Amino acid sequence: MSSTTLTVQTKGIYHHLPTFPAHDGKKYSAIVTGANGISGSAIVDVLAGSPERWETIYAISRRPPVSTQPHVKGIAADFLSSPEDIAGLLRKEVSLLSNFLSALTINATIPTRFLLQTGAKHYALHLGPTKVPMTEDAPRIPHPNFYFPQEDALSAWCLHHHHHTSWTVTRPGFIIGAVREASMNITHALAIYASVQKELGAALEFPADIAAWDANKDLSVVKLIAYHAEWAVLTEGAANQALNIVDDSRFSWGAFWGVLASWYGIPRGVPVLDEGRYARVPMPDDAPRGFGGPGVVSVVWSFEGWAGKKEVRDAWERVQEREGLDAGLSPWRSERVVRECFATLDAEILGGWGRVASMDKSRRLGWSGWVDTKEGIRDAIEQLAELKMVPALK
Repeated sequence: MSSTTLTVQTKGIYHHLPTFPAHDGKKYSAIVTGANGISGSAIVDVLAGSPERWETIYAISRRPPVSTQPHVKGIAADFLSSPEDIAGLLRKEVSLLSNFLSALTINATIPTRFLLQTGAKHYALHLGPTKVPMTEDAPRIPHPNFYFPQEDALSAWCLHHHHHTSWTVTRPGFIIGAVREASMNITHALAIYASVQKELGAALEFPADIAAWDANKDLSVVKLIAYHAEWAVLTEGAANQALNIVDDSRFSWGAFWGVLASWYGIPRGVPVLDEGRYARVPMPDDAPRGFGGPGVVSVVWSFEGWAGKKEVRDAWERVQEREGLDAGLSPWRSERVVRECFATLDAEILGGWGRVASMDKSRRLGWSGWVDTKEGIRDAIEQLAELKMVPALK
């Protein structure tokens, strides 16, 4: 049996990250789309931190990129435009999911590797209990899912250019991170909830049942996603493969709830023990695991409903003014944003079934990176505080 020696490194809270001695000095170029989004900005940051490998990073977004590194080149583009318009716009600087692929073809720009980040919704976890753990070879659930045509379009495009390119798809879980304009950000909603409860002199109450409290739920800290993305595009064995990416840190909301309460100096709540107070809401579809009927969510209250209370909004406005926060980034700036922000937190916390993604496939290919999810959440809250979106932790 052959053996391979791999060297790893620690960067802050991120441990056992791969090194790339065979690629150092190669001076690659990268194109990152959605470069100001929660994942895109993290990928730009990780690649920009290794100029010995990444000579030029083209950061494509509708607005100028956040990064100010000299080798990060911002390109304004809207992928709702026609492929011809995008190709014409990019031709001056870099010949840059069907419009973007078509634009690359028009410009005769074929990357060595194309990485598409989708998500764990591939396994239909938004529909109810899935097979646990979720593995990349699981058959597709016969339910509309825009990830499927995206993957098919990318695979077909790479097959057409098969002598020149390959693809990798990565599938994170709910993402932990901090950017200014990500309304579906559970960290933002969670920090606001804890801050308002503190302002109201209330405990950090838990809205769901003991099953939701105890369920093992994998999350994905965004910078680990970015480190994994770099590893995937530089790893030959990851070509033409789909790969899960989660923290691989055992996590439940129940185990974390007291930690979060301690950060804000408020009492920890626990699930209500009176069964009569729960509303039981069946999911509209049968469980994606294929048997057992629809999943049932048991809740006493929801974060979306909590956010709709006048006393909650009033408390947040007091916090916002006292702490000098940016009112333009408050979820309450529009009904749509406040609904998306807190409904996303409901979707993550309320279900009483496990959400576990296997990392075995990446590990077999040499990936070993991990982060303690609790530390990732705290780091994201601290970044949100720097952006003046939530109060700083004391």
